[in-house]
Amino acid sequence: MTDKIRCDYASVGIIARDSEDRILLVERMKFPFGWAPPSGHCDGLSYGTAAFKEFEEETGLKIIGGLNPLIPKNPIKYFKCRRGGEYHDWQIFEVNWKGELKPSRDETKNAKWHTVEEICELAEKTGCYLQRMQESIKAEEQSWVAGIQESIEKEWQANPGLEPVWYEFFQELKII
Repeated sequence: MTDKIRCDYASVGIIARDSEDRILLVERMKFPFGWAPPSGHCDGLSYGTAAFKEFEEETGLKIIGGLNPLIPKNPIKYFKCRRGGEYHDWQIFEVNWKGELKPSRDETKNAKWHTVEEICELAEKTGCYLQRMQESIKAEEQSWVAGIQESIEKEWQANPGLEPVWYEFFQELKII
């Protein structure tokens, strides 16, 4: 399944914390499945403008003040997207916000503030998922690989961990 808009290979992520230092994550309704901070393609906008747009679009919240850039070790990540992209060059910002959380019905299954411990639990689930997918390639019969991966993916979509790209970013940013 692909969107009508082509991938521009530029993505932005927004980390917001509440008064208890929990991080806002949304559960994606569409591929790539998993829990992640509000994020998305820049679609020709500057990274900063895209951050404001994506954050409000996915959460109903508004960014107040400026954007605090967070610098991951490797901002270019090689994960496929539903628009046909093979990689994305990311910028990540931490923000202050205001408003009432009203997640997008089109893009999110759920939105929730998570403690670092809860994010670590989601990360552990992601690590297991990625390991199982990698191990599936070594199936005794190559004809079994697609079926095994389909089964793993179905289980993942029903109860996901962190979106794989954020599994890497949270480690690089030393959040987990």
